[in-house]
Amino acid sequence: MNTELNPISKPDLSVHRIFEILGLLSFIFLSIFLGYQLALLFSSDFKEHVWLFWTLPLVILTSWIGADFVSGLVHFLGDSIGSEKTPILGPGFIFPFRDHHVDPKGITRHDFIETNGNNCLVSLPILIYYVFFWESAGTVSSLFALFWFFLLWGIFATNQIHKWAHQDSPAAVVRILQKYKMILGPEHHKIHHTAPYDTYFCITTGWLNPILRYIKFYEILRWILRIPPASAVRMEEPISER
Repeated sequence: MNTELNPISKPDLSVHRIFEILGLLSFIFLSIFLGYQLALLFSSDFKEHVWLFWTLPLVILTSWIGADFVSGLVHFLGDSIGSEKTPILGPGFIFPFRDHHVDPKGITRHDFIETNGNNCLVSLPILIYYVFFWESAGTVSSLFALFWFFLLWGIFATNQIHKWAHQDSPAAVVRILQKYKMILGPEHHKIHHTAPYDTYFCITTGWLNPILRYIKFYEILRWILRIPPASAVRMEEPISER
């Protein structure tokens, strides 16, 4: 069987690049503002609710797990639905997923904007809601806002973490985080890049990958959405390229 893939022609993303830059800047400024507002809220809540001292770490951990789940779901859909020619979403959002399976090391050559711009764009609607429209209705409401705050930062970090998992020599601190499984590591991620390429889609920490595979989450999702098997969506890639 021929395992060579035909290169995918890169679409003109010059306009999308502008949106990525604006999205990245907007995400950083809005999230800093929201973080400041949440810090003010919790600084007063700590005086009245001692239980926040153990609740806050739990919320942060839950948000990190949530980001891992979202990364897997989006990755699955990006690999499985549509194509780089799909109107609107195809060139800017689906193309990077498909191109990544043709050239897995290509992500290591992406600059900071190309790596993280899309994740900032998809996070903006929720961030805009919490910055401009949300008002805290109490401590529990603030905890939900904090959950979304850290989940969005987890989503922001996801593609950078994914990039590190493909780098030959990431920074020492990154290798430590990978070693202790705080973020996605290269050995863990190799499972996704091994035939039939239909599992281990989570790319933030990868913690949920064994669980989702065990419960056949993606198989069930394929059946519900009538999505064909991975091999029918794209050709199998040579493992040596990973």
